[in-house]
Amino acid sequence: MKTIALSLQKGGVGKTSLAVSIAAELASLTGSVLLIDADPQASATSWIGTHTITVELADVLTGTTPVKQAIMQTGITGLDLLPSAGLGGELKAFGEGPGKDDPFCFRRLLKEVAARGYQYTVIDLSPGWGALERAAALGADEIITPVLGDSFAIDGLQIFNENLVTLRHRFETEKPRHTRIIVNAVDGRIKQHAETLDAIRAAAAGITIYSVPVDPAFRLAQRKHCFVQEIATVKPETRLVLHTIAEDLHTRGK
Repeated sequence: MKTIALSLQKGGVGKTSLAVSIAAELASLTGSVLLIDADPQASATSWIGTHTITVELADVLTGTTPVKQAIMQTGITGLDLLPSAGLGGELKAFGEGPGKDDPFCFRRLLKEVAARGYQYTVIDLSPGWGALERAAALGADEIITPVLGDSFAIDGLQIFNENLVTLRHRFETEKPRHTRIIVNAVDGRIKQHAETLDAIRAAAAGITIYSVPVDPAFRLAQRKHCFVQEIATVKPETRLVLHTIAEDLHTRGK
């Protein structure tokens, strides 16, 4: 099983939209994907969760509930969800409490997930770089960083890379790899977006850069509680790049 986390210490860059959409695309290729909602705001769960939550990710991380009891199906064949409860849930409290002293909690969780036969796990993380995010990173094989095409993108990527290097050094590990960046919500009519793309390509040698266009279909999919791939008005460029990312992860990311 391969685990991919979408992470950046900055909010508002579309991590959840991309995590959900890439997980759905991987499911269409492999038929065996688990999306873990590791954001205490639980945006992915409120978007694609199909029924009332009785147990959540925090219950699994604390060891009070087996992972199989927390997993729910989604509207996409081959894609399951390990949800979080959002407001009133326990994930934030876990990250600020027992999770602070348990950097390998996600590694243990992912062993259970792998035993259930999934080919891929995608983790949607909250903005920030706290104990919960670091533990998820330690459990992941690869991290993808989404950024926006603005003047803060390069600085944000530099800070993230420094955090990642520190984490690897502390735990004497080469994982997670960081070989992909997604520049999200790119508008070709905006000069700064093109300049930011060029700057990222110049600064991030050896890293694959993807460009996802600004597309109202993402917000529409969230309102309709469906996947962007199911929205008739989704841009062809959006469909293509999501498929390309998933194919690259599946065929060239092992």
